[in-house]
Amino acid sequence: MQANRTPLSNDNIRQIFGRYQAKSLAKKIGASQRKDRKFSVVDIIISYWQLLSVGEFSYDKWATQISILTNKSISGQAVWKRIGPEMVELIKQLLQKSFKQKYDTLIDSALFQFFPNVYIQDATHFGLPRSLSSIFPGSYSKFGKAATAKIQAVFNIRRGIFSGFELASFRDNDQKDANRITKNLKEKDLVIRDLGYFVLKVFSNIAKQRAFFLSRFRFGVIVFDKETIKPLDLQKLLKKKKGIVDIHVKLGREEKLNCRLVAVPVPEDVANKRKRKAKKDRSKKANHSKEYLNLLGYTIYITNVSQDIWSIEQIEKAYRSRWYIEILFKGWKSNLNMKITIPKRYINQQRVEFFFYASLLMVNLLVIPIFFRAQKCGIKKKQYISILKTCAYISQNMGLFINSKKWNYLIEHIHYSCMYESRNDRINSIAHLVDFTP
Repeated sequence: MQANRTPLSNDNIRQIFGRYQAKSLAKKIGASQRKDRKFSVVDIIISYWQLLSVGEFSYDKWATQISILTNKSISGQAVWKRIGPEMVELIKQLLQKSFKQKYDTLIDSALFQFFPNVYIQDATHFGLPRSLSSIFPGSYSKFGKAATAKIQAVFNIRRGIFSGFELASFRDNDQKDANRITKNLKEKDLVIRDLGYFVLKVFSNIAKQRAFFLSRFRFGVIVFDKETIKPLDLQKLLKKKKGIVDIHVKLGREEKLNCRLVAVPVPEDVANKRKRKAKKDRSKKANHSKEYLNLLGYTIYITNVSQDIWSIEQIEKAYRSRWYIEILFKGWKSNLNMKITIPKRYINQQRVEFFFYASLLMVNLLVIPIFFRAQKCGIKKKQYISILKTCAYISQNMGLFINSKKWNYLIEHIHYSCMYESRNDRINSIAHLVDFTP
């Protein structure tokens, strides 16, 4: 394995921004004055990261963090004035730079060895003050207008870095964002997503780029026999086979998408739980048929990855890797305090965008690389690091990571204190991927 070359190789967060030419970029955009007399754009960003660890927002508290960094007296009003459209544009450009960082392989197992890049896409939501409901409309509620932001995230599980973020509202459904990922796909790349992104035309676009997809099957999509192009009765087929089904089909009346359909029966208690949940759904759109309820006895996947690359067991394990991004989301919200630092006063769209993009920049430049390095310390010994514990550790010690010029001890301590507990009843998310052998 090659030597680790992460953005943290110089063990100094300001040197990262130096390589990104943050100050000169800020002046070019107009986010900074010709000469920053009291505090720079870098001070603004890293002081906001420190503020996240406090878990409570106010511009005065933010100014206090900048004062600690600069040894100068800064007012909350001075900080408030600096957060405008130019600052938002700066953060966006720095975030784009962070997507281009070069890392060693994070997941180097037989499961994904055929694919240069493995992208997992998912979304998470954050509640906002109601005053922003016209910009970030939330779910419909009888209690009044709600405001909710949605972050669409794409994580490259092989490289161990987020490769895309998109800020939208709760009402922007996942299907709307489904095709964005195809812009950067290369041959043999793999995309794993849940049913929310199920769009046959997008699957066709992925296949046309000689890339691969893996998804759950959406009930109601017409399935055709690949040879005869006649509609298949999926329920009858599964009943006849009485077990695992692995066949090549065409999907969609118009698209006729060539793919592999894999159906795996689930334990009876799991099937019954799914059925009870479906029956409790009182939405008019969810008037589930008997056929639909019967199909809940199976987990059905579609993919264009052939049998000589993936077995059925590998398909199941690969799809479960989606858990990883969900754990990352939980780390953001619960352990990095991203969900509680949006102020209710003096808030507008520009400031919301700054808060989110600055937080995501921290995830890409600080959190993920630190986790990456700590994980590398023990992966050969099968000692796996918890991303949730790592997020909590970084949040609690943010000042040390920002101000320290030597991170070796901190990384070693993360490796010691943030490991998963040894358990026999279940396997952790990293071991699940790394230790897999066909």
